[in-house]
Amino acid sequence: MKTLIRVFVVLVLVLFPNMTLAEQTLLLNLKYKSDNTVTKEIKFYGNDIDPNSRSIDDQFSLSIDGQLIKVPESIYGRLEGLRRSFSYDILSGGIQQKEIGKFGCLLGGPAKGIVLDARYLTYQNTRIISSQMRPVFSLASNCLFPETYSPIKSNAREDARAVVEILNTLNLFLAKE
Repeated sequence: MKTLIRVFVVLVLVLFPNMTLAEQTLLLNLKYKSDNTVTKEIKFYGNDIDPNSRSIDDQFSLSIDGQLIKVPESIYGRLEGLRRSFSYDILSGGIQQKEIGKFGCLLGGPAKGIVLDARYLTYQNTRIISSQMRPVFSLASNCLFPETYSPIKSNAREDARAVVEILNTLNLFLAKE
């Protein structure tokens, strides 16, 4: 009987993070890429997709390569606040994908960079009518990286860059190698 109880407790503890994520929606996804391969992902989840609403019931979680990471509530709040400016056209001005200039890059090896995907919302009459994950910001780590995304408005670009820096810092300090 004790063995059965222990198995049940272990099973609940193992499945609990997955049950938590099942109730939440992916809001931000920072992907580290090497050529077309994603080498690391940091995902930020929440139970409400609208960055314009706040509730006492708001719940957030963060995972690095599928492992849930506990961070202070203030970081969740900061990420939620920042994503507002680049999550829809009115505040971001839209997301532009720049053309890569034709210049010589003498670097060999894989194209490396970081791409931030965000839950991008479409509003109509103050109601969300659709949402989808889409790239909103990227940083090239070398001259071969072709994916260049950024919000048109400068404050939205700065906020997207801040999110990348926060998530990258969390990765550096919290990821288990």
